[in-house]
Amino acid sequence: MTLALEPTMARKSPRGALPTKPTETAFAKEHPRAFLGVYGVVGLALAAASTWIFFVLADEVPENGWMVRIDGAVTNWLQAHGTEFGESIFWTVSLFGAPILLALLVVVAGVLAYRRDWRRLVTLAITCGGGALLNVALKASMQRTRPSFASEFNARSWSFPSGHAMDSAIAYGFLAQWAISRWPNRRTAIVLATIALVVAIGFARIYLGVHYLSDVIAGYCAGSVWLFVCVTGFGFAQRRRIG
Repeated sequence: MTLALEPTMARKSPRGALPTKPTETAFAKEHPRAFLGVYGVVGLALAAASTWIFFVLADEVPENGWMVRIDGAVTNWLQAHGTEFGESIFWTVSLFGAPILLALLVVVAGVLAYRRDWRRLVTLAITCGGGALLNVALKASMQRTRPSFASEFNARSWSFPSGHAMDSAIAYGFLAQWAISRWPNRRTAIVLATIALVVAIGFARIYLGVHYLSDVIAGYCAGSVWLFVCVTGFGFAQRRRIG
């Protein structure tokens, strides 16, 4: 009798413990349709806000508006107060937005292929590959030159939006979403660690003088919208079992 009851008892949450997922809250269980509606509206609102901010910045850049003046002030201040030690630190942080991120994605893709998890593999390719192509298209449409300090690092692509900021927001955000689904009780730690890493990568690009502040913010905004589209699509595929 004891052995038969143990699995059931193990699944129960301790008295007073917080739910490990938003879908396990009392409101979600009692009003599932209302919960999904609110969840979708909040997501759409955030995506719409990110899109609006992106276009505001994109409109300011060619007109040399107020954001361009802020860009110049921030970049010049960081270059004047930066140090060799700080540059070496943020150069290392910057690597997490390109070569280290690419290596991580290759490893994840290899693991998914080994497990024959084709749905996740295709979703990963579409999310990260599509985000990279979108960044190239946005750069080509804006054609903003990089700060003069970027010549030290041989940065050749256009500046707006930042590829490091956009790619890191998409890739790390998407991997974090998978990690949360696997370890829901560590949701807060995963979210905070992901935000800290993505913000650090963006700041590193500004500190090194290879991007303006608006480049990084625009990268986050564009990446957030694309991430929302891909996460929503993957969730739909999971629910409908689209392979």
